[in-house]
Amino acid sequence: MSSEIGVVGAYSTKYEARSQKETHEMIREVATSVFKTVDKGMEPEEVDLIVVSNYSDSFGNILHTAPLVASYIGNLRATGFRVENACAAGTTAVFLAWKLLSSGSFKNALIVGFEKMSAQGSTARAGEILMRTASPEEYRVGAPFVSLYALIAREYMRRYGATEEDLALVAVKNHENATRNPLAQFQRKITVEDVLKSPYISKPIKLLDSSPLSDGAVAILLSAEPRKYTDTPVYIKGLGLRHDFPAVYQREDMAALKAARLAAQDAYRMSGVSPKDIDVFEIHDAFTISEIVLYEMLGLAARGEGYKLMREGVTSFSGSHPVNPSGGLKAKGHPIGATGV
Repeated sequence: MSSEIGVVGAYSTKYEARSQKETHEMIREVATSVFKTVDKGMEPEEVDLIVVSNYSDSFGNILHTAPLVASYIGNLRATGFRVENACAAGTTAVFLAWKLLSSGSFKNALIVGFEKMSAQGSTARAGEILMRTASPEEYRVGAPFVSLYALIAREYMRRYGATEEDLALVAVKNHENATRNPLAQFQRKITVEDVLKSPYISKPIKLLDSSPLSDGAVAILLSAEPRKYTDTPVYIKGLGLRHDFPAVYQREDMAALKAARLAAQDAYRMSGVSPKDIDVFEIHDAFTISEIVLYEMLGLAARGEGYKLMREGVTSFSGSHPVNPSGGLKAKGHPIGATGV
């Protein structure tokens, strides 16, 4: 049955720096509107599983969200729960829903991801919440996400010869891609010079190397009987979910993202495809160095060669392997619980 599980409906709000909608209003909008995107129609009563993802209840100041979604769609008989898993929260929700549908225990799943990061009112306060994802040791010394990625960037650049200009090329590409996406937070192109002139947040990572704080929500419908609802389902053929040490200093290779490599290998093995078979990639670019390293972890480039793909235009919109045509986290936006959905 697992090979037949597919996406039959999807709906997203526009990602914004500061949405005028309350958190519960965003959740209601996506949870109810997604049914209107199903080609052959699906009634809310046909959903028997609800999975909600978000990074932290501190963003949006709301808990107990699965029953809330159930009430919004008028289906209190559905089984529901919420998951958090840092920036992988949304993907974890999809992973768990897929597993449960594969088991035969459920037929149709509604997955809702959301975050209202502007609810904290300041970048400093939001940063403190984001630091809770770090290991206890890193949190104790006040190391924010950007500084941890800066450690990765510095080691990668020292070892392989990549430059700050190479990082800037990722930001330029993804901002240009976002201009084609009406739901993206940023709708303007930038230049390499713009990135290089932006202030350092944690050297070598600058402001324009970094994804923004974002508000947004998204919902998808997964079905174990996708052809019942659409003639063009998006089948999920392969999945992977892996972990590494939370602390960067504990990892065997500071210039790698091992968990992503292992998860990709699991997904490739399950689906029977290789990187060269894939036409489009959407990957995690919370900071520009992440996208470059992930080229290598996903098998698009050999170790130490990822930054060269940017120089050669391989991952551009018109390249042989387009990456983040949506604009990515960098320009589409990064409301964390919604991102992986």
